[in-house]
Amino acid sequence: MTTGVRPGWGLVLAVSVPAVAWPTVLGTIGAALAVTGTLALLPAAADPVLPVLAVLVLACAAAVAADDDTSPVTTSAPVPVRRRLAARVGLVLPASAVGLGAVLAVAGLAGAQPDRGLALLWAVLTVVALAVGVAAHRAWPDLPGMAAAAVALVVGLVVALRLPAAVLTVAAWDSTPERVGIAVVLSALVLAVATRDPAA
Repeated sequence: MTTGVRPGWGLVLAVSVPAVAWPTVLGTIGAALAVTGTLALLPAAADPVLPVLAVLVLACAAAVAADDDTSPVTTSAPVPVRRRLAARVGLVLPASAVGLGAVLAVAGLAGAQPDRGLALLWAVLTVVALAVGVAAHRAWPDLPGMAAAAVALVVGLVVALRLPAAVLTVAAWDSTPERVGIAVVLSALVLAVATRDPAA
């Protein structure tokens, strides 16, 4: 590894801004808003479903941060993988959070009466999407992180909907705090492994 003075956060952020796929991030937020906007056109039965689907779509925006195009720029003064990722997450996450606020506002205007559970769902799915995206992109550099995250979240949703009640009510994960804790811990472990520097 080439040695050098480690760039400060300002430089890492400056390099990361053009490296983030902003059209993809904004497109994902737009898709989430489009899904939410259909609440005004559909029967009330869709009110609990569409905001959840919109949040799932929105969470995928965070996985854009998994795509690391900044490493060639920092070759002369190497920046750890985790630091580069933290910079990109620091740029993408606020945009996703603004998108969440817009989704909640649109859902409220459509009469869906969203609660804070949607914000919690967004936070958990965002962490999961980021972990999946980073791990997939690290294993297959040509695979966009968001594509991997989208597949994982959709498959996870389908599996969760098809699980029998006997599985869902197992004591280890039969409450929201337990499910959130498991998802966050597993995602943190995946991120810890996937963001190790090659020489570590």
